[in-house]
Amino acid sequence: MKYIIAIDIGTQSTRAAIINQDGIILLIEQILHDLVRPFPNWAQQNPDSWWNETCHAIKEVLKKTNVDLSEIAVVATCGQMHGPVGIDENGNTTTPWVQLWCDKRCDEQCQELLAKNDQNELQKISGNPVYPSWQGIKVLWHKEHEPDSYNLTCWYLVPKDFINYRLTGVAATDPSEASCTYLYNCQTESYSQELADIVGVDLKKFAPIYRSQDVIGEVTEEAARLTGLPSGIPVIAGGGDFPVSMLGFGIVGEGVTADVTGTSTLVAAHTEKPLLNPAIQNCRHVVDGWIPFTILDCGGLSIKWCKELVSSLQGKEVSYNDLIKLALKAPAGSDGLIFYPFMLGERRRENISSLGGYFGINLNHSAPHFIRAVMEGVALSMSKDISGFKRHGHQLKRLISVGGGTRNELLNQIKSSVVNIPIEISNEPEAGLKGVAILGSAGVGLINDPVQTSIERRTNIRIIQPDTEKAEVYKKSKVEYNRIYNHMIGFWLNNFKSINNI
Repeated sequence: MKYIIAIDIGTQSTRAAIINQDGIILLIEQILHDLVRPFPNWAQQNPDSWWNETCHAIKEVLKKTNVDLSEIAVVATCGQMHGPVGIDENGNTTTPWVQLWCDKRCDEQCQELLAKNDQNELQKISGNPVYPSWQGIKVLWHKEHEPDSYNLTCWYLVPKDFINYRLTGVAATDPSEASCTYLYNCQTESYSQELADIVGVDLKKFAPIYRSQDVIGEVTEEAARLTGLPSGIPVIAGGGDFPVSMLGFGIVGEGVTADVTGTSTLVAAHTEKPLLNPAIQNCRHVVDGWIPFTILDCGGLSIKWCKELVSSLQGKEVSYNDLIKLALKAPAGSDGLIFYPFMLGERRRENISSLGGYFGINLNHSAPHFIRAVMEGVALSMSKDISGFKRHGHQLKRLISVGGGTRNELLNQIKSSVVNIPIEISNEPEAGLKGVAILGSAGVGLINDPVQTSIERRTNIRIIQPDTEKAEVYKKSKVEYNRIYNHMIGFWLNNFKSINNI
């Protein structure tokens, strides 16, 4: 029996797992970490801590499983996307704090790009609208605000590529991450010097592109000493966490739409080509094809915030099950209370600086209403994005939910009733780790076709049917949610401008 070491550098934790060649997870070791927000619209973490956590997590799974080290076939890493980790020619980090995927400090750079260029023309090349999320634009912020760091930097690597570099000494990336740099031509599927010139960054600072399943190098002697792995084990390029999760669940094929709720909430599909529309982002899949998607940066994180808020009020730690029990005391629709889950802003250009909030509070609302409204707000935001996909020609045939959010049964039922279609729920929440293990297995020849294997390994799913009565309530909630949302477009930007002018 051969084994895969799977690593996931998440926003809330670093995890390592041992998975056998049949796709069975033997053990997962998780180390929690925090998201640091020193200023509004900033979100950052320390990259060296990711590496330290990775080393510790790998050592722990090796010790606790006691697998034969000679049977470890490959190391495969996925992780949170977009964040540029700078390293110098010696491999030392030049960015002690990394802008995460949800960091929006480079909005000024986005606005300057839009002032000088036609976004529709740029999107024909990039496949994407201009957003602060993209790695290349984040690097431009470094160039303008931290020029010494920028000049010292040899490579800008996303989190999983940084871990791969520490494992192998090789700078490499994959199409799923390269396509989200805003330096990538979606037609030629390669880096674009034209976009690099427009953005204003040095394309040579971005790592070569390998297929996600390709072996990029081997575990070095130094990495072996720090992790407990034998040196010489192959390491693959891997992929971004959400496209890897789609592979892990078998979300492939036209008409299949995914709800991926973890820290964020993504609505994503699998298409042959990108969908070019300013409201939709596009990412290369870790297999052939593209993933058009929308993202709510504060999806699952909103529910985590709510849990921490309730815990602080009660003076003790409240579990997610406790939170659900409280939310069930409120009726569907929360008696008109609506929550807008934009506490980390929104990727829509007009709403980059938006904030979260409750709307419609009255004297009859109690704590359960406020808790349930958070879950409903995430579902209502998801429904808004699904409606946008339909308007742009996507045929929704199946909606499959995957990610940590599937553990929340109330959230599952709310989503199904809000969208008013059945939702297929995976009983395997570890699609990311399993997806990257599939890529690793393909990279070293344990399997032939990662797509076919992902379909064959689909776990039994259960179907959540919409509640007819609740769906009628949520139909009204959707109208009100969208009405208020449309009024708020651009509000926070204008509000900040007004404050600055006082």
